[in-house]
Amino acid sequence: MKIKLYGVRGSLPTPLSGSEYREKLEKILETAHLDFKTKNGSFSVRHFLQTLDPSLLRPVGGNTTCVYVESQKGEKLIIDCGSGMRELGNDLLKEGIAQGGKIKILVTHTHWDHIQGWPFFKPGYIPSVEIDFYSTIDNLKERFDRQQNPENFPITLDEMMSKKTFNLLKRQKTVQLGDFKVTPFLLKHPGNCTGYHIEENGKSFLFCTDVEVRDEDLEEFNYLRQNFGKPDMLIIDAQYSSEEADRKIGWGHTSGKMAVKCGEILGVHKLVLTHHEPDHPDEEIIRMFNEEKKSADLEEILLARESDTFVL
Repeated sequence: MKIKLYGVRGSLPTPLSGSEYREKLEKILETAHLDFKTKNGSFSVRHFLQTLDPSLLRPVGGNTTCVYVESQKGEKLIIDCGSGMRELGNDLLKEGIAQGGKIKILVTHTHWDHIQGWPFFKPGYIPSVEIDFYSTIDNLKERFDRQQNPENFPITLDEMMSKKTFNLLKRQKTVQLGDFKVTPFLLKHPGNCTGYHIEENGKSFLFCTDVEVRDEDLEEFNYLRQNFGKPDMLIIDAQYSSEEADRKIGWGHTSGKMAVKCGEILGVHKLVLTHHEPDHPDEEIIRMFNEEKKSADLEEILLARESDTFVL
């Protein structure tokens, strides 16, 4: 299965500011100047871009959580409807979804940053598209209705012409959703949040956005290891530095250091740190990430960036 990240920010969409863009541009130009001098007048744009530091080549991304999963047979599964969902919808239109298609959507919880992209998801307006929502929330449709109350948005949920169903899942109970085997489980977060174990053809990953993990909570990840074995990948909230996490107990998010411990307990091959703090510029996120991975005992630790794609 293929997994693509369309949103990696937490709490609030965070466009790249003008000052951040200028700083990146200055560093790129400085690097280009040095590269030009060392090449004695010959300059290759393609070679230059290949040698740029990743922090300059593309931003971390400012859209909130949305993940696209595609099975080997092409079945489509979306996790959460953050602002990244708008771009995902545009991509699906380019692939021909308007001719008729089915989409399954898993919802972890309904804090705004995880549902705000739905009204801008163009396939949701197309009558030939079937969309099945799944969550552990018994009034999920009512919550989506409230987001699109005429006081908040000009088009109601029912006026979006796609065919929609809302399906209730039970935590710890595995269901087969087309090609995907899905197991929801509880995450520690204000108002509760649901994590998902998703498996296809023996390959699996855990999606743990919006979770607060402290030392006393690590036993929960031992429990997940007992239930699911060693997933191939863990995508997990790493919004805070350790200092921030200590100041924001009860806010529902995890430090990068603690997220790494969760990956070590699960024994995953690939750990992806996501749900980045909106007040952290790219340079701060990258600095924190480099610190967090120094002492980690894992095969691969990655900083989640928009458009990152993984194949399991």
